[in-house]
Amino acid sequence: MGLKTTRKSFTSWELKFSDKVLSFDEIWELGKESQRIHNQDLIGIYRIKNVFSNKVYVGSSHHIFGRLRSHATQMQLGKHPYDEINKDFKLFGKESFIFDIITYCNNSQLRSFEKSWLKVFYEESQLYNAKEYINWNKPSGRWRR
Repeated sequence: MGLKTTRKSFTSWELKFSDKVLSFDEIWELGKESQRIHNQDLIGIYRIKNVFSNKVYVGSSHHIFGRLRSHATQMQLGKHPYDEINKDFKLFGKESFIFDIITYCNNSQLRSFEKSWLKVFYEESQLYNAKEYINWNKPSGRWRR
């Protein structure tokens, strides 16, 4: 699954999780500090999916499992930046959310791949973070994509 990358090789960790759907509890474990030595340089695009509503959140990171754990923490506390995710988490529980890595890429490809995946799910009307795609080229805080 995924867009083409110019990378020539992948780590054993990347291969292990490239086509695996992960539960909330697995993300919690993989995002722990003790696991960072193994997976700290995993760069790519990830997806968080609600299996009941089929809505997804697409994001990118230079440290995928740490970022996913951050999302999991925010969801558990009811403080995720997207209120709809907080509502769905409260309504359906942690078992309703699955996590997966859509594609690995180089640092230079990260933003273009993220935008491409946001577009795919936006066109399918399944995106929690649709505003991110809609406002992609608008300045946001101190960042401009």
